[in-house]
Amino acid sequence: MPSVFEDPEGYLRDFEQRMRTMVENASNLDEALAEATATVVSPGGEVKVTVGLGGGLQDLVLTSKAQGMTPKALSAIIKETYDQAAIAAGDKSTSALASVFGDDSEIVRRARAARPEQE
Repeated sequence: MPSVFEDPEGYLRDFEQRMRTMVENASNLDEALAEATATVVSPGGEVKVTVGLGGGLQDLVLTSKAQGMTPKALSAIIKETYDQAAIAAGDKSTSALASVFGDDSEIVRRARAARPEQE
């Protein structure tokens, strides 16, 4: 990087390029995070859950296969399916962060550390 005192024009060009790169990275990150959703269907096909960024429930579909299940069993399947979708959505958002900030960046390390354990 040029010195502001020794090469002010070079310093300004370098600064402008870094700003353009940051704006492009922010745009790429916005797009990638907007797509960080995951849909999971329960093994028996009773439930379909879509989870977005931050674990937000975006959609829950109960199929005809859920009819006749006890509330307790249905509740357990919904929770298990939600958990799987939340993990998958979290993986997508961590990948989005890594694509912009690099796999070894602090923000990606923190996102991975905060990720729930898979069973």
